[in-house]
Amino acid sequence: MSRSLALPALPLAALLLLSTLTSAALAQAGQPDPGFSILAQPSGITEPTPDENTPDTSNERYTVIGPHLGRDAYLALRGSENDQVLRTRWQIERSSLDGEPLDGEQREIVIGDGYVTETGTAERVIQDFITARTLTRVPALDGPVMRSAPIVSHVHRQMNTFAYYTEGGTLDSVTGPGGTSFDRFWIEAAMGVRLARADLVSTITEAGTTEVRRTAEGQPVFSHVDDGLGAGQPAALFRGWLQHAVPVHPDALATLTDEAGIPERFSFLVYSPSSPDGRRETWTRLSSHEDEASFPWPEGLEPARADTYQIDDPAIRALLQTGLDAASQPSAAPAAEDFLAAADAAQRRADPSGAYLALYQISHHQGPCGSDTPSPVCNRMSQVTAAGIGNTTFETLMSGISRMQSDRVAALTILREHLHRDGFDGAAANLLAAQALAAVRSSQPETLPDMDLASLFAASASNDPYAPMAFWHGGRYAASQGDVETAWLLFDIARALPASHSLPPSVEAIAMSEQLQTLAPGFFVTTVSPAAQTVTDEETVGSDEN
Repeated sequence: MSRSLALPALPLAALLLLSTLTSAALAQAGQPDPGFSILAQPSGITEPTPDENTPDTSNERYTVIGPHLGRDAYLALRGSENDQVLRTRWQIERSSLDGEPLDGEQREIVIGDGYVTETGTAERVIQDFITARTLTRVPALDGPVMRSAPIVSHVHRQMNTFAYYTEGGTLDSVTGPGGTSFDRFWIEAAMGVRLARADLVSTITEAGTTEVRRTAEGQPVFSHVDDGLGAGQPAALFRGWLQHAVPVHPDALATLTDEAGIPERFSFLVYSPSSPDGRRETWTRLSSHEDEASFPWPEGLEPARADTYQIDDPAIRALLQTGLDAASQPSAAPAAEDFLAAADAAQRRADPSGAYLALYQISHHQGPCGSDTPSPVCNRMSQVTAAGIGNTTFETLMSGISRMQSDRVAALTILREHLHRDGFDGAAANLLAAQALAAVRSSQPETLPDMDLASLFAASASNDPYAPMAFWHGGRYAASQGDVETAWLLFDIARALPASHSLPPSVEAIAMSEQLQTLAPGFFVTTVSPAAQTVTDEETVGSDEN
């Protein structure tokens, strides 16, 4: 079980602010009610249009730190070149509450410039607090690769789990897997999430040991001895790493301060399904020394492909891979002239429906046409519409699109006749159908069972890999199925594609990320300045990589 740091006291409404998944959708997904969801609009945030609350960035090119970046581009955007590290080696002993030894091990934890990692593990994990990402070196058929996931996806998972087992924070006693019952304090410790500050008693013994108890008479749930090693940023980074690595309650872990340094020794109690009778874990620092080491992403180690992430649905896996390929080659993104050329080709085939859909697809790149946003593509849509009057197939298609809100089942019946298309027109038809089907199934999960929603998103992206909205809506779908980890990868892709800054993914993803950081700040190290998430043309690095 994983965890986090000291949180502000949170009202129940704050934890459940974004919860919008219906019971029908959850039943369809076969997942417990997550309790916390990114699917609703955050309070106080309005969905932007291209000219509302959006800076004029028409001459800028954005590069988002995401899973598509290779080593050189990632390090260039990260911006830190300090090779000084602090290596610490620990002896870890686990024992029952009556003192009987259970097991033990040694681990080496390396604290670098803005990151913490552990050596000697098969899947080496790097908590990079500068970029707020978790990098994981994993084996693959052609050799090891590097996964890259935003820390917020892990926080989202922890929030879901906490909300599910505590019924939104309303239960004082929690029943875990296997039917074991625990006081809620222990799932707060395991998940790193709590709604109100725990009433803990902290004392310092004559020997200088800080002991944290739930009651004055109880045994310590957490204790530590400090000697000032790595006071300041290294201590903050180590504590941030602990918040990901050990099940200590956030309020107890908050007694570790940056000024006191990395503890010389610390110990904590654990109650969990694997230790229902409780156990004590004690970490003792055996050695420490300063060293020099480059950031632990070796040269030649490629970013992970979609098949190395834990994604069960093959269509969602294909969607992610399409996005990874597109985001790593931004110069291949289509221009307005490409949509116009596709429409011209369709009109030469006497296919006004194909022409209209090809032009419509540009809205999935840069937002819908409006009276205040004239463009050659939007102007051509009006011409194609006028020319299509009298064509039965075209008029039926327009009728279907007009019913996207009022009668989605009817719209889907019409759109299905266009799902065989390829190119921009096929991309538009499949994404329109996917959005309509997702909306219908949120309340009627058995509707049109022969249609596979994930495949619609994948087909749309396959026909047009550079449309940010395919990955944004695909991510929302993945989240509704309980796969928040993949959802955030797809959100990263949506934001990384050219022109995405004018669409909802840019603003909404940032708003959702900030809200998760507010709810569980201990997973992040705020003393480390975050790397720049965007750069202008003059500063762009790593474009068209891989």
